[in-house]
Amino acid sequence: MSEAKMPLLDAWLAVIGEAGWRKASAEDVVARAGLAVDKARRVGGDRIDALAAFQDRIAAEAAAGAAEAVGSVRDRLFDGLMRGFDAMQAHRPAVLAIWKSRDPGVALLLGSRAGLHVRRLAQAAGIDVEGVRGRLRVAALGALCLQAARGWLADDSADMSATMAELDRLLERAEKAELEGVSPDLIGLPGLTSLLNRLPFARLTDRLRGSGDPVPPPSPDLPAE
Repeated sequence: MSEAKMPLLDAWLAVIGEAGWRKASAEDVVARAGLAVDKARRVGGDRIDALAAFQDRIAAEAAAGAAEAVGSVRDRLFDGLMRGFDAMQAHRPAVLAIWKSRDPGVALLLGSRAGLHVRRLAQAAGIDVEGVRGRLRVAALGALCLQAARGWLADDSADMSATMAELDRLLERAEKAELEGVSPDLIGLPGLTSLLNRLPFARLTDRLRGSGDPVPPPSPDLPAE
């Protein structure tokens, strides 16, 4: 996004925060930005353009934070994501207004562009994103980012202490999964692992392991553990 558009983007975010996502008007934005209408149309577009530009800004801040941080991958992800949340915090009323609108178009726009942003964040933090395992890592990181964002939305503290605690918990779980194997819980389906463990074939396997007897191979019609 060029420097000419930055004041207009901030004006869009201010108006959205005050009027709401659906009621934000270009006329109010032009007045807030102090631009002529024809110039505003040339450089700024509409609220969808503003939302896409804001997503790009947050993603760029997160990737830059991860790239500039030192320490482990977990440390770099923490610093990067918190830098992104800091940028979101500066426009919290607008983000909350967009979230509360429940506009399916917003979800489609953000979702369709999120994969590339998450991949760039992963690369900036030093994560190998190549191959099948790399794609799984990116998908897991995307789910982690979504869960962390939900924590931020619910965190009304000035210092974002609850957000930091939730992010640290999620990163700890992700780090454990990277070392011990990916579980369904990691990718945003909490409780699925415990459900799978209650299935008959899973209980049978656990009993055989506990008895010290060799575990028979699964039947053709049952998935391997």
